[in-house]
Amino acid sequence: MSSDDYAVISAVAASGSGGFLTTIIDVTGSAYRKEGTMMFFSDDNWEMGLLSGGCIEQDILARIKIEDDSKSSSSVVYDMRSEDDLSWGQGAGCDGSITVLIEYANSELIRNLSLVKKWLDNGYTVDHLKVLDHDLNLISSVFITETGEIVGSGDTDILHSITVKKLHADKQNGRYYFRQSFSPQPRLIIYGAGPDARPVCEIAKQAGFEVIVADWRQAYCTKKHFPKANKLMIGNPVVMLEEINAGSNDFIVIMTHNFTKDKELLDYLLDKNYAFVGMLGSKKRADRLFSGNGKPDWFHSPVGININADGPEQIAISIAAQLIAVKNSNVQTPHKVKK
Repeated sequence: MSSDDYAVISAVAASGSGGFLTTIIDVTGSAYRKEGTMMFFSDDNWEMGLLSGGCIEQDILARIKIEDDSKSSSSVVYDMRSEDDLSWGQGAGCDGSITVLIEYANSELIRNLSLVKKWLDNGYTVDHLKVLDHDLNLISSVFITETGEIVGSGDTDILHSITVKKLHADKQNGRYYFRQSFSPQPRLIIYGAGPDARPVCEIAKQAGFEVIVADWRQAYCTKKHFPKANKLMIGNPVVMLEEINAGSNDFIVIMTHNFTKDKELLDYLLDKNYAFVGMLGSKKRADRLFSGNGKPDWFHSPVGININADGPEQIAISIAAQLIAVKNSNVQTPHKVKK
């Protein structure tokens, strides 16, 4: 699930007046966004998400205004493989063709996506199957969690038989099927609430992370300093990690600037399992923390991609880039539990 899909689901769930949910269900060639990308157009004239670099959204909005009275679903193909794009006159020249499903966000869809958001917030992965007719109009959709809870209508057996996010044709029955999967937001735990942690929290939040900021100093770890944080915690780092049940899907960035706190935290992390552990500081400092024995492969210090960053904002960008690279990798690299 892309970082803004959760925001779109949340927007639909919170919508009181409804609107239109749009989903890219097919891509041929190259395009700005992939299959499964969603965007919500609210009846209250606000939008969430992005389907392209801005070249098709206005056309979709115009179609929605025309179809608003019917409250029905439809699909539209945008062929951008020609520099002229004569088929719809935008001149995008993106060398690809995308098919967008437009469906009305009625009370049932709002109710269903509210439940999907609740499942995601509780840490469950949710699969979604759309069933479409031969003209790619929506017939039904069903959502199912990894624990087997179901909402909506549709054939869950077909959902389990489709493993990739592509449009599948059932020529015998004149139907198409589209599957997408929603995963919980990855959780980033920042220990150390100094001024340089603030832009890391801000950028990571925008990149789709649920962010927890913790520190042993109450004056540092405040809502004023971290308005975008999902949670603020005061206390010992080990107690904090135990309290939130940090595990193999979590990302940890250590920014304490305190050698004793860093040592205490790293000694605890050595026999645990996480998606990512990084620490702000020099290689020499990291070697000291590990008593000159060399840092483990799973430990990233200095944290961040080397972009010759200078200043808190640029360093935050380099850290966020590394977190995104690991998150979007097909293979996570959690460190191994000690025997």
